[in-house]
Amino acid sequence: MKRCLIDTVYGTDFGLRASSEVRAEALELVAKLEAANPTPNPVVLLDGNWILVFTAFSELLPLLAVGTIPLLKVEKISQTISMSSLTIENSTTLSSPVATSSFSATAVFEVQSPSRIQVEFKEGTFKPPEIKSKIDLPENMDIFGQNISLSPLQQYLGPLENAVAGIGRTISGLPPLKVPIPGERTKSWLITTYLDSDLRISRGDGGLVVLIKEESSLLDQ
Repeated sequence: MKRCLIDTVYGTDFGLRASSEVRAEALELVAKLEAANPTPNPVVLLDGNWILVFTAFSELLPLLAVGTIPLLKVEKISQTISMSSLTIENSTTLSSPVATSSFSATAVFEVQSPSRIQVEFKEGTFKPPEIKSKIDLPENMDIFGQNISLSPLQQYLGPLENAVAGIGRTISGLPPLKVPIPGERTKSWLITTYLDSDLRISRGDGGLVVLIKEESSLLDQ
């Protein structure tokens, strides 16, 4: 059933591009897994790095929509949980033909029940972009339903790569930018409704997330 869920949401950009039929099928599989949850006390087993594969979490939708901008892609969204320090780090990696950039938000949490934690976000971190040695420009790009050829731009890539490399050398030594997260919206809660060694389903005050443990074979596609 787990593999069926992962196969169902594969290629939907974390659920953002899922059709209503695919979304309904995914939510039905989620409900079946939750009903068969093998871990009655999931909070104690939350440790590790979890990779997002599907969400119906409303507050994530603006972030996922960034991936619809031409030449920009949301590569990875992950959540690292440490039970020893009672901390969470939510990380996002974005990529473009020129660079890869990442940012994260760190939080502390307290355990409120065998399945529920209360979360408070403290700080955001923006890392300097990692400039690519070679600009990876696609041959074609879809813009508002029109297939646009980028082949004429290939002749300009050499000078552009040199300029980008110079920028990369300038910013490579910069430290990450850390920004405190103020306000009441920093507080949230999370209930884990399914957990095993491979897969986790959690629900918060913004919706549903399905994540896979980083070392799990379920990530192999």
